[in-house]
Amino acid sequence: MEKGKLYGISVGPGDPELMTVKAQKMIQSCGVIAVPTTKGGGELALDIAKGLMSLDDKKILRLPFLMTRDPEELKKSHLAVAEKIEEELENGNDVGMLNLGDISVFSTFSYIMEIVTEHGYEAVVIPGVTSFCASAARLGVSLTSMNAPLHIIPASGGSLEECLDLPGNKVLMKSGRSIPKVKEELKKRGLYEKSYAVQNCGLPNEKACFSLDEMSDDPSYFSTIIVKEY
Repeated sequence: MEKGKLYGISVGPGDPELMTVKAQKMIQSCGVIAVPTTKGGGELALDIAKGLMSLDDKKILRLPFLMTRDPEELKKSHLAVAEKIEEELENGNDVGMLNLGDISVFSTFSYIMEIVTEHGYEAVVIPGVTSFCASAARLGVSLTSMNAPLHIIPASGGSLEECLDLPGNKVLMKSGRSIPKVKEELKKRGLYEKSYAVQNCGLPNEKACFSLDEMSDDPSYFSTIIVKEY
């Protein structure tokens, strides 16, 4: 029996209309749709896909991802997820794993793909619209200009202070619980007034903040901050 293929399908930041035509076609062609689920049962990537098409004829493979920074626990979680996917691939089923934004940016899929391909299965990546590009469009601002660099920074990372000192514009992703700290660091560097944000980009409760004073510090929000020095 021919083994199935794993497709990493980017569904964009939230608005179903921002999904690419290719992503839609791949979802329709895969018999099994793998869906990351949160501890509370959230399935945002699946909800986005359902905003454009019916998935009633698909087998939905729900994948609980562990939310921890412990490398050993993360490895175990990734191996368990990969094992579930490989069972479908071994049975000849193509699996489309849905991912928010674009798979190449802070995506858990990259870890799963590494495991699956090491085990001899084929994986294909379908790109998509990133949350920071969609946020910049919503705010009506550019991310780059001339030769100035753009830095994509995980706001919850330990090197936030060093990253904010880099020359060029910055995108601060995964702000969540770090919003108060980010605001404080931006004020220290005189960047607070040069910063914008979008919370829940592309979702029904989207909020564009042309001043960080308008931001909610609620960690449950998907928050993207854009720091424009140029």
